[in-house]
Amino acid sequence: MKLFRTFIQAFFIFVFYSCGFKNTGGLENHLAMPADSAALFGEGFFSTKLNEYNITFSPDGRMCLFTIANNSSMNRFYTIFITEKKNGNWSKPRIAPFSVRYSDADPFFAPSGDKVFFISTRPLTPGLQKSDFDIWSVQYKDGHFTSPQHLGSEVNTSNDELYPSVSLKGNIFFSTENDKNGYDLLVSFNKSGHFEKPVNLGDSLNTENIEFDAFIAPDESYIIYTGINYRDSFGSGDLYISYKLGNYWTKGKNLGKYINSAYMEQCPTISPDGEYIYFTSFRDSQPHKTKSIMTTDEYLDILNSPLNGLGNIFRAPFKN
Repeated sequence: MKLFRTFIQAFFIFVFYSCGFKNTGGLENHLAMPADSAALFGEGFFSTKLNEYNITFSPDGRMCLFTIANNSSMNRFYTIFITEKKNGNWSKPRIAPFSVRYSDADPFFAPSGDKVFFISTRPLTPGLQKSDFDIWSVQYKDGHFTSPQHLGSEVNTSNDELYPSVSLKGNIFFSTENDKNGYDLLVSFNKSGHFEKPVNLGDSLNTENIEFDAFIAPDESYIIYTGINYRDSFGSGDLYISYKLGNYWTKGKNLGKYINSAYMEQCPTISPDGEYIYFTSFRDSQPHKTKSIMTTDEYLDILNSPLNGLGNIFRAPFKN
């Protein structure tokens, strides 16, 4: 296990150096923000030639977690990275101390700031293989993370549980595989520190299409999620918003062309101050549509840069 851990750490360190991964200053220096539309977030820092997913910030904005995946379509492996803001600058991302040996993804800082939820393929019994993702959590206190804790069989099943998002009430929203068309959105209510059996969020959200990767507002007034195969979609998968009216959710509304594109958009989250939406998009610079003949160096530059068709993190002003 120690040898495997060393290999994984060495691999990611090598990849980051080969990317020209560097600290270019504070968060505001990583992005030239257009007035309305989404743009790459932290180009060369948070968004690189690698496969980046699901960013989350601590409530005080001083810590950031995000996921990097390998590029294998047959054996996808995810690892959670951490960076901290010190003296106005973000530190060089490193593998989170609780995410090394197993495939881990979808980190989410609880609004209280003292707990991080994430998904993992780590087994409940050491030595036994596990292929599906379950939801786990770690406590964060005095600058340290505790050992991961499984959320239990009330929440987790033999299918995938994905993208946990937690409200101020402690209720956890997530997506899980169904037996029909893919994934549905569920909520597990927190009663005195214990999660109850998940409840389907209803037909207004869960349709004959596919819904997953839901972010819940801290006060549970709205939910943002990815919908696939919707009639008003701009492409592969779009981000939608639904509002809570009493005990019901409104029909999802497409967030529009300034957020969505012809490519897959997923992993939405809102900044702690409520000013920005962050999400992952698989946009590329479409070298196959260029009218000019590219040189070898030009083509390799595209492949070794963001917007190469892998996941990148985007940011846009959020107007709820």
